[in-house]
Amino acid sequence: MALKNKDSGPPQATAEMQLARKRRTQAERSSDTRKRVCQATLQALTEIGYERISTQDIANRANVSRGAITHQFPTRNELIVAAFEYLINSWESEWPFDTTQGHPSLKADELIDVLWDKLFAPDKYMASLELMLAARLDDDLGRNLRNAMSRWTTKRDNIIAEILGVAQDSERTRTFIQINLCMLRGLAVHKSFDSEQNAARKMLEQWKEILRELAKSDQFLK
Repeated sequence: MALKNKDSGPPQATAEMQLARKRRTQAERSSDTRKRVCQATLQALTEIGYERISTQDIANRANVSRGAITHQFPTRNELIVAAFEYLINSWESEWPFDTTQGHPSLKADELIDVLWDKLFAPDKYMASLELMLAARLDDDLGRNLRNAMSRWTTKRDNIIAEILGVAQDSERTRTFIQINLCMLRGLAVHKSFDSEQNAARKMLEQWKEILRELAKSDQFLK
């Protein structure tokens, strides 16, 4: 008497599962392709840089055909901009920038940790730096990337001010926020080539100590 394989379901159930997989709409398939291509583009930008990426390399990473990529993104610039917008959307969907979850109240040094862990420390941040540099030499690409970045930075900076509990329309606040972002951006670049694994973290801790000392001043962020 043959034993029934307990891991295999009834033939009808198996057929129904296969049919369900086949029932994805064209829009769903298209969305999935775009997502995989954007993820692959960001990965390529991070690992090999803007100058060396190719449509074929991205197709291989995304496990799609070059034709599928060109169907979704007729030009290279459209692909690059879509990947950048995908990255921005991923930032916007995470705490503390997700507006549906509400925003915490943090001190400046506490916020530095959040910004570092959520935005600047992950490897994919290098993809955004690659694109910022590339935008300098391509007017069309630069214009589209700056438009996407402008929307994100306005939202990001307003939320940061809200988290810190300071006036969003204050020039002093805006300058303070940008100083911190520049510091974190520089650390992200430094981390990418420094052979000392914990160098960025050491500098980050010292910067937080400076912020704690500044916070003792009555003029701090007023």
